[in-house]
Amino acid sequence: HALSFLSIPTDILIALDNRAYRFALQPYHHLVRMVHILSISAFFGAIILLDLRLVGLKRVIPLKTLSELVMPVIYWAFGIGIVTGIALFFYDPVHVASHAYFSLKLILIAFGIANAMAFNRKGFAVALATPGAVPRHARIVGVLSLLVWIGVMICATLNVEAAPKVLLR
Repeated sequence: HALSFLSIPTDILIALDNRAYRFALQPYHHLVRMVHILSISAFFGAIILLDLRLVGLKRVIPLKTLSELVMPVIYWAFGIGIVTGIALFFYDPVHVASHAYFSLKLILIAFGIANAMAFNRKGFAVALATPGAVPRHARIVGVLSLLVWIGVMICATLNVEAAPKVLLR
């Protein structure tokens, strides 16, 4: 496929495969997956609210007030999502990493984290302190963040299902 150059080498994935871990997690796999989906949903919802506010929507809600409400959700939900995502990856690394969009999803997540860290270091305090309209750099960061996290969700969705075997006309 077109993204095969991004794939993790099979030898590495086989080396990461741990049958004892898989058998230990197997009775709880569905619960870990459920927590992962719920945490990522909470993260995505909270980050969308914050990014849309950065872009300029819902100006009636002050950015500082909104950020105080959603930032704890963002941090907790992302942390839980990462821990459960790693647990799910190590459950069957060969199968999980064989999905066409898995590596792209990881790259987008890394870019999303870097974008957020850079903004938190340099621009978020300025955006919070600026009365009225959000500064231009904060709007750009909001748009980038929206695009990246939507891309992550699209990759995750495309990884779940294989291409249909029968095309309906």
